[in-house]
Amino acid sequence: MDAKQIRDGVWEFIQEGVPVPVRIYANEKIFKGIEEGVLKQSSNVARLPGIQKASLVMPDAHYGYGFPIGGVAAFDPDEGGIVSPGGVGYDINCLSGDSRILHEHGYFREIKGFEKDFEKERIKCMNFGKKVKNTDIDLFLKSKSKADIYKIKTVGGEEIIATGDHPFYTPEGMVPLNEVEGKVAGYPFKGVPYEKPKDEVIISKEDMLKLPLEKNKTQTIKELEQRGLLPLRRSNDKLPHLLKLMGFILGDGCMYFTENKGSIWFYGKAEDLEDIRDDIERIGFRASKVYSRTRKHKITTEYDDFEFSRTEYSIKTTASSLAALLIALGTPRGKKVEVEYRVPNWIFACPLWQKRLFLASLFGAELSSPSTVTNHGYNFYGPVLSMNKKRSSLKSGRIFMNELCSLLADFGIKSSMMGEREAVINKKGDKSQRLRMQISSKPENLVKFFSKIGFEYNREKRYLANVAIHYLKLKDNVVKERIIKENKALELKKEGMGLSNICKELESPYVNKRFIERSLYQGRKNSPRVAYNFPTFAEFLRTYTRGLGNTGMVWDEIIDKKKLPYDDYVYDFTVNDKHHNFIANNFVVSNCGVRLLSTNLTEQDVRPKLKQLVDNLFSSVPSGVGSKSKVRLSESELDEVLSTGAGYAVKKGFGTEEDLDHMEENGCMEGADPSKVGHRAKQRGRPQMGTLGSGNHFLEVQKVDKIFEPEIASRFGIHEEGQITAMVHCGSRGFGHQVADDYIHVMMSAAKKYGIELPDRELACAPLTSKEAKDYLAAMKCAVNYAFCNRQFITHWVRKTFGKIFPDSDLELIYDVCHNIAKFEKHDGKELCVHRKGATRAFAAGRKEIPHEYRDIGQPVIIPGDMGTASYILVGTEKAMEETFGSTCHGAGRTMSRSAATRKFRGEDVKRMLEEKGEVIRATNWKVLAEEVPEAYKDVDEVIRSVELSGISKAIARVVPLGVAKG
Repeated sequence: MDAKQIRDGVWEFIQEGVPVPVRIYANEKIFKGIEEGVLKQSSNVARLPGIQKASLVMPDAHYGYGFPIGGVAAFDPDEGGIVSPGGVGYDINCLSGDSRILHEHGYFREIKGFEKDFEKERIKCMNFGKKVKNTDIDLFLKSKSKADIYKIKTVGGEEIIATGDHPFYTPEGMVPLNEVEGKVAGYPFKGVPYEKPKDEVIISKEDMLKLPLEKNKTQTIKELEQRGLLPLRRSNDKLPHLLKLMGFILGDGCMYFTENKGSIWFYGKAEDLEDIRDDIERIGFRASKVYSRTRKHKITTEYDDFEFSRTEYSIKTTASSLAALLIALGTPRGKKVEVEYRVPNWIFACPLWQKRLFLASLFGAELSSPSTVTNHGYNFYGPVLSMNKKRSSLKSGRIFMNELCSLLADFGIKSSMMGEREAVINKKGDKSQRLRMQISSKPENLVKFFSKIGFEYNREKRYLANVAIHYLKLKDNVVKERIIKENKALELKKEGMGLSNICKELESPYVNKRFIERSLYQGRKNSPRVAYNFPTFAEFLRTYTRGLGNTGMVWDEIIDKKKLPYDDYVYDFTVNDKHHNFIANNFVVSNCGVRLLSTNLTEQDVRPKLKQLVDNLFSSVPSGVGSKSKVRLSESELDEVLSTGAGYAVKKGFGTEEDLDHMEENGCMEGADPSKVGHRAKQRGRPQMGTLGSGNHFLEVQKVDKIFEPEIASRFGIHEEGQITAMVHCGSRGFGHQVADDYIHVMMSAAKKYGIELPDRELACAPLTSKEAKDYLAAMKCAVNYAFCNRQFITHWVRKTFGKIFPDSDLELIYDVCHNIAKFEKHDGKELCVHRKGATRAFAAGRKEIPHEYRDIGQPVIIPGDMGTASYILVGTEKAMEETFGSTCHGAGRTMSRSAATRKFRGEDVKRMLEEKGEVIRATNWKVLAEEVPEAYKDVDEVIRSVELSGISKAIARVVPLGVAKG
């Protein structure tokens, strides 16, 4: 994109057909370093409805989600203007490209493979505590990550690579990966790899005409053609649903044609029948409601007569054209005990995932449920499929059963025919022969069967199979451990080690002294079995699914989590479901600001006690990933925080009314509505109030290094070079991110609803006059208020810590300003919604929003740098009011991803380098120091030169760090 310099420090490019230009505020050095992706994103923003003047790019800009970080844009509601979470402060929490995503049809694809066709696909999603369901994908996300990348491994052997902020389901709800410890929810069913079906025709118009049915075939053909079912190709997106219906009909269904009309009946549990009804509708037909009736039954066997009653549930469809198509595909009609049929030949040429749908639906109807051997709760029976056949159709029944064994072998699953026996005698006295096929009960075979094929249209069996997979894997781990330690014990004995020392080295929860003694002195004829204290399957069911219901989810446990060097794209979805999750690699996965305080201390006062001061600040202000607050909030108290912002902390004695006067919006955005915030956001926010967090958030003890405008500096409370200041940079923690995450889906739907053509789907938005926009803004204001209150609690502890070491210290708040926000402001006589993402408000003198004591000189603007250089205090200007809606930069801006920084630098070296400059550095780990190395950022001095050159801010003073506390 060719941008022209229109004046000093300002560059612009205009695109044909785009309402406004893109304008970049940068000196030549900074401009040359602007990423191409930033220009592309700002170009997309320029296309959004109702945008005013220009899409603005600050000199610290870098690539973000939707909007660039360092982007500013204002929208007029009277001209169809919008609000977008991507323009406020939202980042992608993502997975590696090879993460396996479980599709609705039971196959898996790598997430990166969805890029071109995600809108057509549906994937598995959890309705927590109730069921697994299917969901559309609203948004496919792809980005070069600047976040930490982790790899985790679980006891069950599952692995995944994801960014540290990607949420995983835990007993505490959705928690970012970098905070997850211990239990994490898994969905053990894996499915089979996706293979694109061939485009060849299975059923043609001619095939339908040849059907031996007494019906109007012309009408049937017309109905099928209208629904896209004729000609029926292997690639038809309705074939998977047809395969499932075929499989189920062979079990608990039946199909009849009488008087030129076809009817299909399905029998099962009401909840499973609803799933069948959904598939019928997906094919293009309608099914009845679920019928129920209580029936008495009498069955005569070779052993005895059995009588019982039960409530029978069923649905039916009278779609004759559907019945005709199923018959053409090879589904039998009439009484299956009498009719000869086989597995249709065309199924043998299907990809594995299509074969799976046919088998899993049949097994959902007819295969015995996963169950353990009577009086031996550790071992499973091999599941059995039974079918009764009259002698006239017995041969075809045997062929059918053997064909099923052949299909199972395609999956590497062992099965075999069992002995036949005489079965039920019906009312007419007719006997039938029972044919049986059994899946091998060897544990590795059962794991393969349950995890590759499993069950469709039967939630209970699917639930039991999923838990059985996890059980058998963990049981196998224990057996393997016992085998290894048996052999190790014998080796140690040969080396001369005594029993007590061998036990000391090898004992574990599943290897006790008695086991070791027997290994050494008695021996075993067979390999060790599972330990007696390992749970039975019944016990395991209760423990490992607690709180998860019968969904098929289980609790797994992380045994290894490590950070990875990673320089590739990461990916994510936004799904069209209120539960906002999907299944990846068998895991269930889914606002800031800065304030500056002046002190009455000098470097000469502080330097002798600097180490003590920083140590105390580090211990008194909770920081780091997963840090938990010293503040305990009830649900109602959190709602009060969200409504009143920093005022809540002041009311509780954590600050003064004067503090509120020195905050943007006086520390509280009016119109915040806690009822518009989701449960998960509140769940994440409650334990994090009063914490610093991690990454680029920090607490600094600084000295004034240079005063450029003494008169204005003095009005701000900065009186001399060498004066000590304290800076707090943090935001709304996981609360704000979750609010944005929750509303991305809402905005995607809204954009479709209101016909907004998005130049980039990451710019999901809604008209400012819409309910969706009003709800989002009410929730976003809660996040802003959370951040104000968070910094206020931290400020209180900073003051207390200074007072403990310097009893005469006095810390006054200069100003607190937001970095990520959308708010209505008056510009050029219009009420506009100004989005500042990674940008700072910089109002000139005279605006009523500025604190009274600063109103005649302009708003203080706090620009944090990196921990090795400097931060700046600026003041707003008239030029900013004219051109940037009173906005300026917000920091230095990253140039290097966190993972790249950790590959290039060692935290120990960074600490040493900074301490050689006289700084005191405290951090929760070495990694965060490597991530935040000064070389990972733009030169903050050049950023400030850019905003001064363009006239949108004026430098008042520069401060440099003496002590830094980072999470």
